[in-house]
Amino acid sequence: MADISKQLGISKMTVSRYFNGGYVSEENRIKIDAIVKENHYTPNKFARSIRSQSNIIGFIAPRIESYTTSLVIKGALAAANESNARMLFHATGFSHESERQAVSEFNGLNALGTIVIASKHSVVEPFYQGLENLIFIGKESQQRCCLYYPEHAAISALVTQTLTQLQQQQAPVVAIDYIYDQRMLSSRTQLIQTTIAATAPHLSCYLQSITDSEQKQAYQDIQLQPQHVYFCATDNIAIRLYRLAKQQQLKIGHDIWVVGIGDYDYSDLLVPSLTSVSFNYYQMGYQAVKKLIKRDFSSCEGQFEIKIRESSQFI
Repeated sequence: MADISKQLGISKMTVSRYFNGGYVSEENRIKIDAIVKENHYTPNKFARSIRSQSNIIGFIAPRIESYTTSLVIKGALAAANESNARMLFHATGFSHESERQAVSEFNGLNALGTIVIASKHSVVEPFYQGLENLIFIGKESQQRCCLYYPEHAAISALVTQTLTQLQQQQAPVVAIDYIYDQRMLSSRTQLIQTTIAATAPHLSCYLQSITDSEQKQAYQDIQLQPQHVYFCATDNIAIRLYRLAKQQQLKIGHDIWVVGIGDYDYSDLLVPSLTSVSFNYYQMGYQAVKKLIKRDFSSCEGQFEIKIRESSQFI
C-alpha cells in the first residue's frame, strides 16, 4: 500500500479502501487496478486473517538458532500456549533496520505486544520511545520495560571465583584474554575489563573480537598462549577454543584455562568440563509473555548460577 500510495501520489487510506472494498473514485480505482495487474499482486490471506486478532505476540531476535535464544523461545511458547496466544517470529540477522521494520509490522497486526531480544541499539533507539506494548530481553534500560540478566553480579562472581581458585592452586597465570563476537552487546566487554582490573590488576588483559562466532574460519587467527586464562562471551566460543587448544597442543586445565558464559546443556560433558555461568533463559521468555498478557510493563532482573568446573582448575 505504501508503494502504490507513493507511486500514484494518493493517500495510503485510499489504497486501503480499495483493497477492503471501500469507496474509491473511479479515476483512482483504474490507476490502482493497473499497478495491481502489472505486479500480479494478490492479498495475503494470512496477514488479513490475523490483522483483526488480539492474541498475536511478536517475537524478534538477532538470530533464533542460538542455544540461549532457543531456551527463551521455549519459555515464551509455553506461556503463549497456556494463554491461547499465537506467536510470530522474526530473525533480524543482527540488522537494526530489520528489527525496526518487524516491530512496525507487528504493531500493524494489532498484536498484544512485541518481545525483542535486545541488540546493541534496541533500548536506546529513539524509534521505540513512542511505542507501547514492547518488552526487551537481555539489556537493562530505565526508559523501557526490560527483563534483564544480572550480568554485573554474574560476571563479577565468575571472574572473581575463577581467579581466586587458580591463585589458591598456585597456577602460573600470566595474563587474561576475553574473546567475544563483535556483533553482540558491548556492555559485557566493558564489564569484563572492569572486573578483571579490579580483581587482578597485576595481570595483563587482552581483548580479541571475532566477526562471527558461528563460523569456523573466524577462529583461524587466534593463537592461544600458555599460562593465559580465556574468558569467552559465550560457551559456543569457549567450545571452539577446545579444538584450537588440541590443534596447538595445549592442555586445558594445565597449560591454559577456559571459561564460558551461558552454560549450555553439554558444557559439563566436555573434557575437561567447562566452567560457566547460567542464566534463567527459559524463565525470561515465559515471564515476558505473561507480562504482555497481564499488561504489566515493569522491569525485572533474572537470576544466575556460577558453575565452577575443571576447565578453570589447575590440574
